[in-house]
Amino acid sequence: MPRLTPRTRDARRQQILGAARRCFTRNGFQATSMQDIFAEAGLSAGSVYSHFTGKDEIITAIADGVIGTITATAGAALPGREPPAPDQALEAVLATLQQAVIAPIAVVIWGEAIRNPALSQRLSALYRHLAGYFTKLVRISQERGTTDPATPAEHTAQVLTALGPAFLHQLAFGPGIDAPTFTQGLRALIRD
Repeated sequence: MPRLTPRTRDARRQQILGAARRCFTRNGFQATSMQDIFAEAGLSAGSVYSHFTGKDEIITAIADGVIGTITATAGAALPGREPPAPDQALEAVLATLQQAVIAPIAVVIWGEAIRNPALSQRLSALYRHLAGYFTKLVRISQERGTTDPATPAEHTAQVLTALGPAFLHQLAFGPGIDAPTFTQGLRALIRD
C-alpha cells in the first residue's frame, strides 16, 4: 500500500474529523459508533484507525480544533495593534464562533468533558486563557477611562468569558441570533 504524503494524510484526518463531527452532532458522542464514523467518512476501519485510536482521540482532536479557533481569535487582538474595547473583542470572538459553525459540536464536547478528564482539562485551560485575555483588555479599558476601575478586571473578565458558552448555547438551541445582535443587547444592558 502506498504511503500517504503529509498533505494527503492531513486531508484524510480532516475527512475523518468532519465525518465524526456530523455523526456526533446528529447522534451524540455515546450513541455514535466507530462503524458510524467509517460509513460517514466512506473509509475502511483500517484507514480510520491509522489516524486515530478511537472515539476519545477523535473528540479530543475536534475539541482541540475548536479551542484553536477560539484561542487564535482572542490572541489576534492584542499583539502589535491598538487593543479593542472588551465588548468589541467579545463580538469578534462570538463572530468567529458563529462563522465556524461550532455551536452543535460545542454542546457535544461539553457533555463529553463531564466524563473525560483530559477533555475537561482542555476546556478549563481554554476558559483560563479567555479570562486572561479579557482581563488584559478590561485593564486597558480601565486605564483609558472607558470601564469602571472600581470593579476588579478579573470579575468583568469572568462575565465576558461566560458569555461565549451562553452565545453558543443560544445558537444551538435558541432563536436566531448573531454576534452583533448579542453584543448590542449586552451594550444596552450595561449602558450608563
